[in-house]
Amino acid sequence: MNISQAKLINLVEFLEKEGHKAVKQKGNTHWYISPIRSEKTPSFKVDARRNEWYDYGLGEGGDILDLIKGLYNVRSTSEALAILAPKSNTFINAMYHRKDAPPIRQESGQMRNVAYHPLMHQALLSYMMKRKIDVNLSRVYCCEVHYDLRDKHYFGIAFRNRIGGYEVRNQYYKGCIGHKDITVIRQNKDVVQEHIIIFEGFMDFLSYLMLFDCKSNRICLSYHCDYMILNSINCLDKALAELHLYKYVHSYLDNDDGGKRTFESMKEALGDTVIDETYRFDPYNDLNDYLVKQPTSNL
Repeated sequence: MNISQAKLINLVEFLEKEGHKAVKQKGNTHWYISPIRSEKTPSFKVDARRNEWYDYGLGEGGDILDLIKGLYNVRSTSEALAILAPKSNTFINAMYHRKDAPPIRQESGQMRNVAYHPLMHQALLSYMMKRKIDVNLSRVYCCEVHYDLRDKHYFGIAFRNRIGGYEVRNQYYKGCIGHKDITVIRQNKDVVQEHIIIFEGFMDFLSYLMLFDCKSNRICLSYHCDYMILNSINCLDKALAELHLYKYVHSYLDNDDGGKRTFESMKEALGDTVIDETYRFDPYNDLNDYLVKQPTSNL
């Protein structure tokens, strides 16, 4: 887990998981008995829109990492991240989605006994590591799915779309459970950023976050961006309804014929709003291909 991933965690839900419930709420403002000092009158405020807190008794505030420092009496951000990472697996990125929420359609075709769990199976974790995706990062955005098909048991990595379907991957299989749709991940659930980055698949999205964590100037943008994962270029029509909300659309689609056709379709629909960013990982086919083939010393 890195700083940008930590800041996606919803403070209100995190505090509730830690046993701290709001005493009162008005709009986006939640008031608590301070979790980091003793008091009887609530003077600890969380602004849910900004996802930030402020303790009026201390005259201090900040983001979730600042809160972790106060709760656990640690000084460094690296210590706070180390404390937060295992906790994030219990309510994985609540601002993005809940893994315990059942998909709209749990079974696809002849699949039976479909069940979702936190990402733990060693074979799946090894697969992600081969793709150079960090285990903790994988657990933030993905879960593990098990199902039976024609009297055999299968399992894979599952990535949820906005209507409850799941993209499923393992070393030998690429498919979908439920209906295909896009996935939209916002920096702040109540605010649309000016910039959005669009990826074809979730492996490219995770690869971008890995490279962002390494501060790869060649690949990553310096803006605050929302993210969209098409999950299939056939979902472009669904994507366009969301993309018109943004001032700039940065395309990190695949460097192949399908990706280029999809970029041209976006350009035709949205005009100069759409910016081709594929030169950043050229001549590689996609962002994960670029990541996998980089020497570790370069990351």
